[in-house]
Amino acid sequence: MIEHPIAPGDENIVDGDAATHLEALGLVAVPLPEPADRTGGLPLELVGQHLRLSGTVSLGYHNRLSDFVNNHEGLIALRDVTVLRRNGDPTKVTSPSIWVNPDEVTLIAEMSDVAAREAMGMEFRKKQASQLIVVTPGHTLTGAVHLNPEAVLSVFIESRDPVWIPMTDVRTRSLADRRVISRYAFVVVNRRHIVAATEIQPAMIRGRGVL
Repeated sequence: MIEHPIAPGDENIVDGDAATHLEALGLVAVPLPEPADRTGGLPLELVGQHLRLSGTVSLGYHNRLSDFVNNHEGLIALRDVTVLRRNGDPTKVTSPSIWVNPDEVTLIAEMSDVAAREAMGMEFRKKQASQLIVVTPGHTLTGAVHLNPEAVLSVFIESRDPVWIPMTDVRTRSLADRRVISRYAFVVVNRRHIVAATEIQPAMIRGRGVL
């Protein structure tokens, strides 16, 4: 579920937003091969500092988004793409296919209810949830990471692996326009975009004083 606290037509929402320029330039579709698994694409939303896209991706032989992105090399092929404004509203810019550089993406969110249920399945129930505040160049995030009971949170944060960190119940706020708030059930966050991170203390009020 995504919140859109800014009314459509607010001119400030697109200031510095790549969607504004893409509407003027348009996109050229790059033909992609048919997915090998033929099971249809996983609905996703990709969010970067200045770009937000919705589309689908074929996971191939992987069962989970986190496995796919952490083992994928090169550009990610998206299908049925719509360029979104910073607040998540769709623009007129669409493309049947587009290639995206994952190094420039801050987070990738699963947008299907089925995926969200799977993300909260047995594998996460066996792990211990830790609430984090994460700061990236374009956003602040709060959400839960799920670690094995014997894992140390500080070691996990300091580690370089995995590059993409699964998080649940994520709330994001744009640093370019703090009125833009989004919520996602499950995302993977690009560790290379993390500027700072800390555990949420019990005294901190989730959703108010955090972001």
